[in-house]
Amino acid sequence: MDVSSGFRLGVMSSVSTLVIVSGGEEFLMERAARDEASSRLLGEVMEFRMPSGLPSYLHESESPVFDRRGRVFIAWDCDSVPPLPGADDVLVAVSRPGKELSDRRASRSLDFPKFKVSGERNDYVAWLLKEGESLNIDLSRVASALFVNCGERLRKLSSEVEKLATITPRDGTVTPDIARSVLCFSSEISPKDIIEAICEGKTAAALTYMDRLQDSGDETGWILSYLRRHVLQMIRLKSSLSSGVDETIVSESLGVNPFVLKKFLMPLQGLWSMESLISSAETLSSVDEMNKTGSGLPEYLLECEVVRLSQEAMNVHVTGR
Repeated sequence: MDVSSGFRLGVMSSVSTLVIVSGGEEFLMERAARDEASSRLLGEVMEFRMPSGLPSYLHESESPVFDRRGRVFIAWDCDSVPPLPGADDVLVAVSRPGKELSDRRASRSLDFPKFKVSGERNDYVAWLLKEGESLNIDLSRVASALFVNCGERLRKLSSEVEKLATITPRDGTVTPDIARSVLCFSSEISPKDIIEAICEGKTAAALTYMDRLQDSGDETGWILSYLRRHVLQMIRLKSSLSSGVDETIVSESLGVNPFVLKKFLMPLQGLWSMESLISSAETLSSVDEMNKTGSGLPEYLLECEVVRLSQEAMNVHVTGR
């Protein structure tokens, strides 16, 4: 082989690299794209939002590089793969969420399908467990609670897992108390905390949360709204299940995820009798009317109802019936 042919082969082997990232989970797509860029150990990383950023991308990608260091271009929200950059450069083409990209020139194609929650399947909880493993912590005892607290927001879930990793003891086991300390620290107190305390039969905690909410302003209406919704939800749940309605239909009628229904709502149905729940619904309706008209003592009556419900729940936890 002569020198000229060897030179030509060398030039031909120096080509741009295409990596495609697509799927439905925006946070995972974003993280994968940035990880791909940082792993290349090249020169400058430039980002462009498509389609408005296409002219700027074309200008930069076609500009010569004088220091012979390759560059990484990240193109966000792509409907199709933009023209590839010059030799030694890397293009990470990220699709719009829900859009699938493909190109035979791609050296890597990463796909992040939208997570699903159905019946016993919960992709978010499974993902949380893997995230914990990557940080050497065991989230098996708190993964479901994290999901209920943060919902389907992977960015928020990831942030909470990172916080837990910094405070978990060396054995790596994340207990409910450890998780609760992070969740309480990272978020404001809300009526949701009062409902959880009531369901656990922790009257003092429920009243403390009420006081803390009231310290920040008159939140009686907010607390009432949450508690009434919970009581009515329990009434509909008990009524549906006693009538033999399918769980899928129950979850749809209640407007909750099937996983949340099975894991968190159904275990609560035995805390109060139907008569107690109906009485509570009537009481809370009256308190709500007082609060709206400025008559009576809505705060005091609401507090009494919180005490009554939490005491009944505590009795069930203590006696097991």
